[in-house]
Amino acid sequence: MKVLDYLFAPAAFAGLLVAGWWGLYQSPQRPANLEAQLQQRASAALADDGHDWAHVTMRGQRAVLGGAAPSEDAVMSAADTLLHSNGPGGVVFGGVTIVESAVEPGKPVSPFDWRAIRTPDGDWVLAGYAPTRRIREQILGDAERWAEGRAVDNQMTLAAGAPGGNWQGVARMGLEILSDTDSGEARLIDRTLRVSAVVMDSAERARLSAIVANIAPPYRGQPLIKGPSLWTATHEADGLVLSGKVRTEAERAEIVSIAKANYAGAVIDRMETVGDTPDDWLDGVRVGLPHFARFTSGEMGLHPEPGDVGFAIEGEASGSTLQYLRQDMAKLGGKYPVNIMTDEVAVDVTEIAGIDFSGDPVAACEQAFASVMTSNSVTFETGSAVISRASGLTLDKLMAVSRQCAPDLVFELGGHTDSAGDRAANITLSEARAAAVRNYMADAGFDASRLSAIGYGPDQPAQSNDTAEGRAANRRIEFKVRKRSE
Repeated sequence: MKVLDYLFAPAAFAGLLVAGWWGLYQSPQRPANLEAQLQQRASAALADDGHDWAHVTMRGQRAVLGGAAPSEDAVMSAADTLLHSNGPGGVVFGGVTIVESAVEPGKPVSPFDWRAIRTPDGDWVLAGYAPTRRIREQILGDAERWAEGRAVDNQMTLAAGAPGGNWQGVARMGLEILSDTDSGEARLIDRTLRVSAVVMDSAERARLSAIVANIAPPYRGQPLIKGPSLWTATHEADGLVLSGKVRTEAERAEIVSIAKANYAGAVIDRMETVGDTPDDWLDGVRVGLPHFARFTSGEMGLHPEPGDVGFAIEGEASGSTLQYLRQDMAKLGGKYPVNIMTDEVAVDVTEIAGIDFSGDPVAACEQAFASVMTSNSVTFETGSAVISRASGLTLDKLMAVSRQCAPDLVFELGGHTDSAGDRAANITLSEARAAAVRNYMADAGFDASRLSAIGYGPDQPAQSNDTAEGRAANRRIEFKVRKRSE
């Protein structure tokens, strides 16, 4: 026995040394190794559970949760993910012992835009924002139930900024309404539920439209539930597609000519000449198609059945295009109603690239307006205060600048003329023109209380009135910017 003891003692001692080295430097339970392991697994768990807003820093076995959280619910859910990311947790089992919150409230998105789409094939798509994980999961479950086995593509993301009231109930109402349509979209933008859909049965169209139109405040509904179309124009990847029925080849040629005159890309004619169409509808195409051709996306159609929507125009376009479309379609006579459901798209304002609006807000805003007006102009009909429609792009850029400026700033719109003619008349005209631009901006949705108009006539020339070029430069609109309290 003593011989064996002597033989095995060195081996046992060496084993103890190896075990000690492993415990100190290589064991997963060593503090440095354990922290790295917990960090890796915790980060992976956040990613796997869809907490893309969050990040984690391990301090020993304590997890510090950071990021801009879209909601309190999202914070609680992420904390629960971290607690279970490394097993049961606790000191004994080597997992996360506690989660500390270092999150910041997420910046509210505006508008808070959610949508559900039912395709003509019967598949569903959910997109936009949801306020919490629980609500997102409930909406997904509702959609899967209404889809009845069809595919549901869930693209919803969490975000802060959902309006108060029963947001979830209104979204779920949109899903239920979509389930009774042939195809369409329910879109909840802040507190407005817009439903654009196709339903062939007229009684069902009326029923669903009434449900949407009578949503309880503070929410409101905008229905555009359509029946069969006679004629449509659609922005597609290949170009502007014209389809449906026309009475004569002359009508067909006229519609194609209008489209080509106003659309920059290819016009694809798929219309049929049938010799028998309803009366008195082509005027709506003559008025609306020139504007719709300038849209970036959407559809314009005529739905002529009694009680149907008549002319329906949907899609996206610049603010001036939408303004002029509404003005002209409002003047349209005839037996067909007009329904417009559109969104404004921002224009590119290269003139203000590089301007820092956060440094000196007043100087930056005034510089931005001046930069736009240096290379663009607002023009008017001769001798009047009616803004020329050639000024549409300039107006779009001015609106884009005004939305970049700080919300506590107010704008004075100054009208100027050259020195030709009676001074008093020039002052009156210059004020009317400044007021016309102010009114356009207010009609486009800008806060009218932040706008004022004044006419300076010929009293503040920018250049000499001795030349034609100087007089043209003096006929202008200028913006002065100040803080509201000044």
